[in-house]
Amino acid sequence: MQIRRWVRGLGERGVLAAVDGVIVARPPVSNHGVVPPPHDREQLRTSHYEAVIGEIARYNDDAVVCLGVPFGHTRPQWILPYGGGIRLDGLTQVVTADYNRGAPSSRTIG
Repeated sequence: MQIRRWVRGLGERGVLAAVDGVIVARPPVSNHGVVPPPHDREQLRTSHYEAVIGEIARYNDDAVVCLGVPFGHTRPQWILPYGGGIRLDGLTQVVTADYNRGAPSSRTIG
């Protein structure tokens, strides 16, 4: 699985050890030509998430990992704050994004 190699590369370079949290987008599991049944799409997402969690845990077992955030090539789509900040709260399962460097807005994951 390609995502496993990408995350492992971040770990081998020390990036994962240096962060407190990781946000992982919801993976694309269909395209315009192929739309698997819902059960298959869920299995693909689950295997993707398990691969990511396994690799992150190898390099930083204390990192907060937030999976399935709808950014990137997804619909609906959250916009990541360019130049702003993102806070992950693992206890409350809240992602807070500061889009205008002044007034953070919160989105609950779960």
